[in-house]
Amino acid sequence: MRITKASYLCSMERLKKFPGQGRPEIALVGRSNVGKSSLINSLCNNRRLARTSSEPGKTRMVNVYSVNEAFFLVDLPGYGFAKASGDERRRWTGMIEGYLQESENLKHVFLLTDIRHEPTEDDRQMAQYLRHYGLPFTVIATKADKVSKAEKSRNLPVICRKLVVQPWQLMTYSSETNEGRDGLISRLQDILNPAEPVPDGIQIEEGLTFDDGPTKEM
Repeated sequence: MRITKASYLCSMERLKKFPGQGRPEIALVGRSNVGKSSLINSLCNNRRLARTSSEPGKTRMVNVYSVNEAFFLVDLPGYGFAKASGDERRRWTGMIEGYLQESENLKHVFLLTDIRHEPTEDDRQMAQYLRHYGLPFTVIATKADKVSKAEKSRNLPVICRKLVVQPWQLMTYSSETNEGRDGLISRLQDILNPAEPVPDGIQIEEGLTFDDGPTKEM
């Protein structure tokens, strides 16, 4: 899959009807300043698509982006911003949970965490929340360009352990160098166009019974 067209569609405080609704939706969640907007810009090859800021807590709405006029990326408010008031944090939590529970077109969630640090308690609770509600998700360790190979080898198992995910449920990404972009596009393609399930066990030809084989009692 090639991403050839991406555009900002709308922002909303709660899930409501928006143009093109019905296409598959991929949501991005993560703590404030983890790099959700930067990842969207890198993935879509448009540095001006999603607004980025060095100040945490700037994403305060549910922001929707149309990609290839085929699916939507949904950027949810960042959680865990300590300087926000209790009321503000509860409002953001309501936006996140409201979208995740109410969207009928949500296909997958990308849970972003900073590769340089252990996942926070908020990250751990989000992973538990997604599992509880049966929402398929992939963990993306952002800012991969900020660590050495040795640090990466040490930190990735910690992320897997803290979030209780397997290594194949974890990807690394750098919005600065585009490390991991091809892999993430492949993951998107698999999500949007899942392969036919492979049947378990041995396929038995139609009309063939076990009486016709070496298991027949003599």
